[in-house]
Amino acid sequence: MKLKHYLIAFSFLITFITNGQSNLQRGISLYQSKKYSEAIQLLNSVNEKSEDYAEARYYLGRIAYDKKLYNDAVDYFKEASKANPKSGDYFNWLGDSYSAIGSTASMFTQMSVGPKALKAWEKATELDPKNIRARVSLVDSYMMAPAFMGGGEDNAKKMAGEVFPLLEESFQNSSTNFLHHYWYGKIAAITGLKLDKGELSLEKYLTYTPQKGEPSLAGANMRLGQIKEKQGNKAEAKKYYEAALKLDSKLESAQKGLERVSK
Repeated sequence: MKLKHYLIAFSFLITFITNGQSNLQRGISLYQSKKYSEAIQLLNSVNEKSEDYAEARYYLGRIAYDKKLYNDAVDYFKEASKANPKSGDYFNWLGDSYSAIGSTASMFTQMSVGPKALKAWEKATELDPKNIRARVSLVDSYMMAPAFMGGGEDNAKKMAGEVFPLLEESFQNSSTNFLHHYWYGKIAAITGLKLDKGELSLEKYLTYTPQKGEPSLAGANMRLGQIKEKQGNKAEAKKYYEAALKLDSKLESAQKGLERVSK
């Protein structure tokens, strides 16, 4: 009976705490529990005149992004950033959403959304100079985008020079931030900067089991292949490209890399 009474009391306590939360807080809790339908209802109920409106639209954007509804995500993040134009995080996710649209779109669409993604990430770093995620995205995008679209290798290397110290600082605070180790290695691999440290970071990432949504071990092996290739070690590069393809036979960058070092 004591257990029964305890469970009843605990249930009342949870109900009391939940009832004391705002619709935004309850919506965030439901989002974190992946109860998207219930979260959407509560977040949509936040009035435009409420001080919680920007954050509510932001979490609606996060839900849309998780559900791969990237056009909807763009709309929500634009609404959030309009309501609160001082949040670097809102602009970062707006950039991510534009990028996600472009990743599977036609060349015409990519040319349309690409500059918008760059502009959003640049705004994110302007508002929050320590926004590592946005800076990593910019390095990658600058390397791929032509200069007339705001990209170019010079811009990528300049941004890499700014993000490396932020990542190194994060390692001092937590040596187990594996995602940051992957990012460090990825930036080294694509820019050719800090190759030795990038190699160590990727080797550390390979000791980790990635969670859903995190870079794969295949990707980490592929980046190590790129580093070894830049170091002029074709035999080692080939080994890592082959390891990447063994884990993911459709990894196009690893396939191309293997072709290059096998000649």
